[in-house]
Amino acid sequence: MRRAALLALVLLVCGWALTLWVTPWSNERVNDLFVYRTYAEPVLDGALPYRDVFSEYPPLASPAIALPGVVGTGAETFRLAFAGWTLLLAASLVLLCGVLAGRTGGSRGRAMVAAALMPLLCGALVRTHFDLAPVALTLAALWLLSAARPRAGMAVLGLGAMTKFFPLLIAPVALAWLVGRGSRKEAWQGAAALVAVLAVLGAAAVAASPDGALDALRYHLDRPVQIESTPALALLALDEAGVGHAVSISSHRSDGLVHPADGLASGALAAALVGVIAMLALFAAKRPDPRSLVLASLAAVAAFAVLGKVLSPQFMIWILPLGALAFAWRMHALAATVAAAAVLTQLEFPARYFDLVAREPLPLTLVALRNAALLAVVALATTALSGAAARSRSRGPRRPPRPAPRSATGLRSRSRSALG
Repeated sequence: MRRAALLALVLLVCGWALTLWVTPWSNERVNDLFVYRTYAEPVLDGALPYRDVFSEYPPLASPAIALPGVVGTGAETFRLAFAGWTLLLAASLVLLCGVLAGRTGGSRGRAMVAAALMPLLCGALVRTHFDLAPVALTLAALWLLSAARPRAGMAVLGLGAMTKFFPLLIAPVALAWLVGRGSRKEAWQGAAALVAVLAVLGAAAVAASPDGALDALRYHLDRPVQIESTPALALLALDEAGVGHAVSISSHRSDGLVHPADGLASGALAAALVGVIAMLALFAAKRPDPRSLVLASLAAVAAFAVLGKVLSPQFMIWILPLGALAFAWRMHALAATVAAAAVLTQLEFPARYFDLVAREPLPLTLVALRNAALLAVVALATTALSGAAARSRSRGPRRPPRPAPRSATGLRSRSRSALG
């Protein structure tokens, strides 16, 4: 297993080198490094997030963003330091995929190698965003939950959500999974641990600046439909059909659309997301084994990405490690669909991003195919979960094994077995 881990880490480092120096993987025409650098500099000088510096992220995003700035906040220094920081996060993520695969009945080597290929599938965006930090926390939380440490697992999931919101989508699934295992007390304790982490860190943000914390919340509520999202594709289709006019708008550090039906489109898909999460929680409760927990988490994160009003390219960083676990379980159709979504994202972003904003046919087609692939990920994972739950019901409750007959022959046989 050490050999597999070493191979995976070597592959990861080689992939990281490609994202730094070899095109097309090194294309960082559009990235967030300038935003991170201009945020890190005052924070490292003592400015408080929310009070002195605007932050759109939860409180634990600040150390994840600012830490590379300790080396320096010059453009090239910060770029390389951030690449080194994200490489360390990616290495921990590869190893976490291995231990989680072992816990869920998959191949550790296959999981680690598949996770190590993430730079090839994502390109430079994997090292120019801090999303690997909440992903690593999410994988650690899933491992703790599968290792029968629910309170610690839910607390770590809360830490992930306080770094970036998406891990919170896994919480209903995880709690239902615990209840399905008959661990009602642990489920309540885990929920309390999650709420405590969210409350303490949320209170810290409010204490720094109530107005600043509220501004961070408003920032996301007020964001327009983002150009790469599924609601945006629906609005563009309505525009093409002559039903309303989709107006391009540049705001909230992204490109979006405004349309008379934008609230309806995003609201309908948000309602669909709630339904999907509820269904996944039900399936996880009916088949409460560790693999089902991870599979339901993959579907929940993919659903959040494809059904939300914002779908940034770095969202693929959330999904790929869980797709690597599907590869470890030899669920090849699911793993290939996750990889296809990542490749389609890289074909569009960043090389064709501005063509997408200009509504050129090719990037729009790539985005539509990518979003369709993400929907297929949700469908494949949900189908696998529902099938596992149905098989579990058909078997019925397990009966305890009958005790072996206590004959003299049986005793002699067991004695010989024990001695052997």
